[in-house]
Amino acid sequence: MQADIELPKAFSVGDDRELLLIQHLMTRLNPKLLVIQVATGVHVDGGSTVNWGVVHMDGQSLTDNEVHAALQEAGLDFQHNAELQMPLMGQQSPGRDRANASLIV
Repeated sequence: MQADIELPKAFSVGDDRELLLIQHLMTRLNPKLLVIQVATGVHVDGGSTVNWGVVHMDGQSLTDNEVHAALQEAGLDFQHNAELQMPLMGQQSPGRDRANASLIV
């Protein structure tokens, strides 16, 4: 089965351990798909603070605008002090030793 998906895509999980499970699952599905944690914050519909991740292709350089658009599409509430941990360009993901820089929006 083949599907076309526009990346990056964002998602949320309640626990950091769930993020690691998704990283391992994506790596098994396609080793070129990387999952990085980029934010903590609430969904626009409310609820508790969750962890937000982004799926992207290995070698794909992520821009701030792409990550913001993916998070907004997934429902991150930027109005309530979300903390973004933007990946530094040209380096690997946390699961692959990517360094992170923090940015408060």
